Amino acid sequence: MSNEHVKITLLVDNEAAEGLEKEHGFAAWIEFGNRHILFDTGHMGALQANSARLGVNLKDAEAIVISHGHRDHTGTLDKVLAENNHADLYFANQIDQDRWWYMPDADKYGMPEAARQAFQTLSPDRVHALAAHHYLAPSVGITGPVPRLNSFEDTGGIFHLDDKRGLVDEIEDDQSMWFETKDGLVVLVGCCHSGLSNTIDYIRKISGIEKVKGVLGGMHLLQANEERLRKTFELMAAWKADFLIPCHCTGMESAKKMEAAIGSHTVHHGHAGMVIDAGQLR
Repeated sequence: MSNEHVKITLLVDNEAAEGLEKEHGFAAWIEFGNRHILFDTGHMGALQANSARLGVNLKDAEAIVISHGHRDHTGTLDKVLAENNHADLYFANQIDQDRWWYMPDADKYGMPEAARQAFQTLSPDRVHALAAHHYLAPSVGITGPVPRLNSFEDTGGIFHLDDKRGLVDEIEDDQSMWFETKDGLVVLVGCCHSGLSNTIDYIRKISGIEKVKGVLGGMHLLQANEERLRKTFELMAAWKADFLIPCHCTGMESAKKMEAAIGSHTVHHGHAGMVIDAGQLR
């Protein structure tokens, strides 16, 4: 059994501890043993400001995992890559394609141009496009594309691959990370456009571990209808997790409903600066 503990620090979120910047975006810093992983890169620069204030050196990252190619998760990728000249980049499918989100008008929502250029000029030996799950280290995995088998789930918004609403964007590049601890699975999600239930089911199948210790990150319940919320909360309650930490695109109202449905002993609202002891790896 490993004696390495996993520590996850939220660097970017819609909410932030005093003295830190908040923005509509997400990023997390993962540490175990002597290894460091950056999960997403935020939106407008809170990553750089908050990492400096929290004493996190982005140059230490040996891997950068991108949950999907929306601008609020890839916004400062160019700055990270300019600072870190060695980290490998892990993503699924086409994270650099043009994308739109309708709110209700078309809003370009793909990877910002500077980030796209930095990504496209990255040395090929640092680029890892995942078509299936991948273990970064023993007990530390990336899902790659997640099968979407539960019919009540959806991507969480009106997303398209053009500005004429012609091609629906199913956000097939959505992926998450998981950690196999001695107390069960800890799952880190960026936006979880694949759906929480689909993501957890898939990770359980890959890992062979049923017990869910905790889930944290953006859960994209911001625009979920009451039926989807009810089914999601029923599943979450059945996990009997030690912690559920909704962040970013979960939506404050949905997060409050989650807390009411499952309990404040389990549901803790995420924010930049929050540090989670995910436990000891198996």
